[in-house]
Amino acid sequence: MTRTNPNIEHSPSRTSSSSSSAIAQSSSTEPKDIINQNELTIQNLLLELQDNLKETKECYNVSRDAWISIDEQQKSDENTKSQLLKATITQTLTNVENEIDTYKKALSKINQIRQLQIDIFNVTKNHIDINRTQITRRGLADLLSHMAYVLKVWYGNERLGIGSNKGNSPPPLCGAIPSASNHVCNIGDLIAGYVESDDGDDNWILAEVAYVHPNKIKYDFVDIDAEPGKGRYYNIHKRHVIPLPQWRACPLTCPQALFSRRTIVLALYPQTSCFYKGIVESIPKIGKDSYSIIFEDSSYNSGYSPEFDVPQMFVVAYKDVKK
Repeated sequence: MTRTNPNIEHSPSRTSSSSSSAIAQSSSTEPKDIINQNELTIQNLLLELQDNLKETKECYNVSRDAWISIDEQQKSDENTKSQLLKATITQTLTNVENEIDTYKKALSKINQIRQLQIDIFNVTKNHIDINRTQITRRGLADLLSHMAYVLKVWYGNERLGIGSNKGNSPPPLCGAIPSASNHVCNIGDLIAGYVESDDGDDNWILAEVAYVHPNKIKYDFVDIDAEPGKGRYYNIHKRHVIPLPQWRACPLTCPQALFSRRTIVLALYPQTSCFYKGIVESIPKIGKDSYSIIFEDSSYNSGYSPEFDVPQMFVVAYKDVKK
């Protein structure tokens, strides 16, 4: 596992936002063929989405004009107002229903694109897991960047039926919202895990849950940067595990699910697979934005690094592990 902390300016890679409806994936199909096929589907869906967006604008204008007409008719002569209003309101309601349908069509396309992006990520990750010895530092950084990009955004109006959390309140593991006290990680979940390396250096590393012990308070997990058969840590207690966010919080609708400026956090240092102590310098303004983090780093004269962009997925609450 690489525990480097390079003094280089790093701008997270902006991987292509391509992916859509699930495509049957044969075990004999090459990963690059699946990715190319999904990306082609995404391009077609994006073209269709452009048409949907034009349609939504047209429907919005029709609905807006209808509401203006109703307002004007309310000021007209009493003898004609009632009949005119009844006809206009009926037509306006129809216009609004058409407008809602166009929004649903556009959102459906966006969901298909998002799912294809997730499919691309899964194919890429599986290919890397099989050929992990060949992955480069840049390849891992691109994979993590794409992983953060395809993470779902919580807008605040989902109805997921998460216990008593039905409604607009952000669920656990949305942005800065921590996991529930009884949360149990699943195999395959990404976490920040606290470990001691061979040289005695303690680190919070980016890892994947490999096994959940029957008592559900201990885990085996694998360093995301380890070669197959290496980097496995056994009997790690849940107090040494921090589950990563499973949703990005939309700053416009769920600002309460974001860390505030000047908050001390653990964040993934760019070009490494480790979480380090840092300070939030600025917060995301829209769903796709990252935090701007200043890390504690003794290799700089000031004791702090320059600002780095770190996606929501890789920023968690600071946790001081007491030995």
